Amino acid sequence: MTRHRNDVDVLIVGAGPVGLCCSRLLSRLGVSNRVLERRPGLHTAPQAHVVSSRTLEVFRAAGIDAGKLVAAATRREDQGAVLWVHTLGGPVLGRLALGTPERIMKTLSSTPAPTLNIPQHRLEPILFEAARDAGATVDFEVEWLGATQTEAGVVSEARNHASGETLEIRSRYVLGCDGAGSPVRHALGIGMEGPAHVQSYLSVFVEADLRHVVKEHPGLLFWHLDPLEPAVFIAHDLDSTWIYMHPYDPERVKPESFTPERCRQLVANAIGTDADFEVRETGFWQMTCQVANQYRDRRIFLVGDAAHRFPPTGGMGMNTGMADAFNLAWKIAAVCAGRADDPLLATYDPERRPVASAAARQSLENHLKMLEVVEALRMEPGLSPEEARSEIRRLPEQEERRRAVQAAIDAQGEHFDMMGLDLGHHYEDGAVLPDGTPPPPPAMRALDFVPSTRPGCRLPHAWVEFEGRRVSTLDLVDPTGPTVICGAAGARWMEAAEPVGLRAHAIGEGAAVGDSAGDWAAVSGIGPEGVVVVRPDGHVAWRNADGSCEPGPALEAALAAVYCTAGDGRTEAT
Repeated sequence: MTRHRNDVDVLIVGAGPVGLCCSRLLSRLGVSNRVLERRPGLHTAPQAHVVSSRTLEVFRAAGIDAGKLVAAATRREDQGAVLWVHTLGGPVLGRLALGTPERIMKTLSSTPAPTLNIPQHRLEPILFEAARDAGATVDFEVEWLGATQTEAGVVSEARNHASGETLEIRSRYVLGCDGAGSPVRHALGIGMEGPAHVQSYLSVFVEADLRHVVKEHPGLLFWHLDPLEPAVFIAHDLDSTWIYMHPYDPERVKPESFTPERCRQLVANAIGTDADFEVRETGFWQMTCQVANQYRDRRIFLVGDAAHRFPPTGGMGMNTGMADAFNLAWKIAAVCAGRADDPLLATYDPERRPVASAAARQSLENHLKMLEVVEALRMEPGLSPEEARSEIRRLPEQEERRRAVQAAIDAQGEHFDMMGLDLGHHYEDGAVLPDGTPPPPPAMRALDFVPSTRPGCRLPHAWVEFEGRRVSTLDLVDPTGPTVICGAAGARWMEAAEPVGLRAHAIGEGAAVGDSAGDWAAVSGIGPEGVVVVRPDGHVAWRNADGSCEPGPALEAALAAVYCTAGDGRTEAT
């Protein structure tokens, strides 16, 4: 048995979207990394598909080609609604528009990157290419077996299944990006909090052109209301790519009973009219709602689904993982560069775990709330399945029941618009220096988003003019270190930033960064002499709204907060 020794800063276990994003971010920060994937290649079937605004902002910061992302996404005109039907070819029983004009305007004013729908098997090649282009090594059919941690780093053992070789890989850190079943998490003995089973599903990947079936009612999701064969269709591409998901009870129905013939019949029944289709893959998965009870064991970190597993209702799983990656990458880079040490890495868990817990609660609530639509059908007890089906078919002609169903559907809006969770997550305890202002109310709904420069919040987006171009304020953030952003009268902050090596921007009339439309002034929360210090992940670390602090000591204290290098300058900065 051959053993090879390889040295790298970070070993990433798992080449899914989050692992590949971690790799790209680290490489661009000068951190060498290697990705191991036990599968023979990238995913070939759609899985995760909602790519949120915050994730697209992460990709923007990572320099991933936005044109390729848009080209891979579902056409916007095809994903404007969620529909409830008895069959795809039958009448629409209820409809929820995705994005009222008011919400669309809110989105466009809140982010430079509105949410896209990109099936995972189309997203992964883009991220794989981005990781490779940045210099990472990605090894398929190589399985991580375990690791020993030392004071200096981590010694991992892996097996190359193609060659039969056993590899010894030395790294400073290991990132477990290896999915919901995470061998890394299991090897560390880290437990999960929350229900391990919410629902079991059969998943069928269908290739078909069903545009002629849905006719003038295109949509992203089609909920198939049927008492015996309930399901949901995800329309990744009306012309070619669909996922059919059917819930089942594993205590009553054995997975092996879903033969290829039965799976095909289930899909045909749900389509409800003659249509050519091919079943490409079938599988089973278990919906859970769990968060790891710790995100770190010394030099090994859990990222993405390895750290949290949500119901897909809301699409927060992969997106929360991308924010994990963005949070952790700059911290590891700062430590590798000698600008910080372990206290900064220790902020990963307290910053990210509460965000995952909030997303888990909301995702589970969304899942349970969907039952209200079925309850609104008001079926008489004791009906046979065929009688129940007949009642559902009669729904379009029963105005009172139809209104009740539509009212229940209208109440599902938060399920499909979670801007508050996506852009509004903030850090109360970590690499931030509080300014004494109160946190956002804990009862804030998932869809509510109020931009803020309060420490811990994501820097608000505003379109500004810089070097002859229209850019987002998020584009001004230095990916390698803290950024000073001040008002137009903040020359002293600009002067104080230069000696300590900080990138600095003044925004406003007469400044190098223009705000001709007043967008930044409307959301910044700081005056002409005010200032914020922004972390590389776009979260505000420190703020002095009126600019009343002495710049030198204040910026030193802000830097100490960002890098967690000292605590004795905090009162001077606030």
